[in-house]
Order: sequence, then structure tokens, then C-alpha cells
Amino acid sequence: MVTAHDRREYLAAAVRSAMDAGADEVLVVRNFSDPLPGLDGRFREIRCDRAETNEKEAAGVEAARGDVVAFLDDDDVWEPTKAASLRDWFSSEPDLAYANHALRPIGADGQPVGAAHPEISRRDPRRFATWDGRDFDELVTGIWPGNNSSTVVRRAWATGWLPTFREAGWGADLFWLSVAVSSGARIRIDPTVLTRLRLHDRNMSHARGYGPDEFRQHHRTSCERFARSLGVLARVARERSGPDASPTRWLSRKAGSFGFLADLEAGRHPRRSAARLLRARVNPEDRGVAQVALISLLAPSEGRRALYRSSLRRWRLDG
Repeated sequence: MVTAHDRREYLAAAVRSAMDAGADEVLVVRNFSDPLPGLDGRFREIRCDRAETNEKEAAGVEAARGDVVAFLDDDDVWEPTKAASLRDWFSSEPDLAYANHALRPIGADGQPVGAAHPEISRRDPRRFATWDGRDFDELVTGIWPGNNSSTVVRRAWATGWLPTFREAGWGADLFWLSVAVSSGARIRIDPTVLTRLRLHDRNMSHARGYGPDEFRQHHRTSCERFARSLGVLARVARERSGPDASPTRWLSRKAGSFGFLADLEAGRHPRRSAARLLRARVNPEDRGVAQVALISLLAPSEGRRALYRSSLRRWRLDG
């Protein structure tokens, strides 16, 4: 399933890559109907005008005919061996509900790039073989490759989660991992590179290509969305695993971090929000958020400036 909203320039390459890899069916869920030269008639199109990532993917899961659904963002591409690998995984493990795999970063021109941000450089899916099954923080921050374009689900299992998926609205990649872990479903995280992840100005950060004022506006919206999504996931984890379970604690703290960032960018009682966050503690990988909260206790405007500078550093690309 290839999903797109407004962005057109890379879509044909994404669709072609899924076809060339041997997908049994290619669904394109998008809010526009531009022709894709050489590909029309070879995929099934689903119109979805809503911007929410989860709504598009939910519509695709409902429409899919196959047993397994693999997601692909419009700007990424599959490796030629992906479909064959997924068939092997899901046929050899009949109870496998969720899978994820390693990615190779490429630039806007399709050529390999070095990525200096933690969503790629700090994660090693090879470590999944030794994961203790309990430390959710280790799984998310040190093992799981993340990203929608490396996410694969068994459709029958995913269908049962669609009402909650739609409620969350955003964060589709973390949603599927989180509910799989919380519900005790069988998961696989594989070190095989099966997707090329395209890094460019329009998907890497709200700071890239934006000035401070635009960044603040877009970052506020993004943080509000993720605070809501993580709050839903924290509730699921609490109901399934209890209030003291590792997923519950991690997701609750993450939701709190995004909630504080949204309040800071919106100017909603930022000092009070910062104090609340610091009392509740943050996840270890969110130490930078705690530092911004400390700055914001004294001067919220300085905290906002620190966020902008931090985002520029975090999402830089090395050639």
C-alpha cells in the first residue's frame, strides 16, 4: 500500500518499485488523481482526502485483498527482493502479526546518503535476537528501525485494531509496534535491508527549509498530533499490560514530552507545562526536551529558540 497526500514528485517511483519487487497487489491511497505514466491500470486506487496518515492506511487495510499488507510512503522505494522476503517470513510463521526491517537512506536524487540523526544511526535491528521481551525503551530506541515504509502487518490482525488506529490519528509506524507488544502478538524485526528511505527537505524536519516562525507553527501541530497518538497508545498499554509495564511508562512519558512541546510552541502556560513535565520525568532519550523545559521555566522564548536550533542539528544530512 502506497500512501500520498499532496506530494507527487516521487510517487511513480514508489509504485513502480512495489510492482517490480513482485507485490501481488498495489494499492495507492491518495488525495489527488494525477496519472502515473506507464503505471495506470496496474494498481488499484483509493481516494482519501483526509490528511491523517492513519486514516489513509486504515482505508487501505480495509480495501486490501491479500493476507499481508506492507506500507510504503510515496517518497520511499522497495528493494527488488522485498515481496519474496515477506512471503517467506509470513508463510513460515503463521502466527506472525507484525514485522519490520532495516532501511537504506537515500537522498532526493535516489543516491545513498549518510544520515546523522538517531532514527537511523542509533538503531540496530540485529539486536532483536537478544531482546529480553520486556524493555520497551531498548526496543524502540536501540533496535526497531521505525518508519511506515518498513512496516508490515498481517491484515486479519491489523483489522481488529483499526478503530483504535483511527482514534490515534497519527504515528502509524509506532502504533503497530506498540499494540503488537502490548497485546502479546508475535513480531519480527529483521536486519535485512528491504526499503530505501528517501531523506529530503519535505520529510525530515519542520526546521529544514523553514524559518523560526514557520517552524514554530508546524512543530506545534506535529507535537499536538503525536501527544494525542501516544496518549492513545499509553492507554492501550495500560489496559493490556498494567500501569507499571515498560510500554506504559515509556509511552506515557513520551506523550507528556510532546504535550509540553505543543504547549511551549502554542504559548499555553509554558512555565506550568515545563514544571509538570519535569516533575513527571522524561524518557532517557528525551533529555534534550528536559533541557528545553528547564530553559523555559526561566524564559519560554529562549526555550522555543533552543528547540529550533536543536531541530536543525538533529535532522542534518551528511553527503
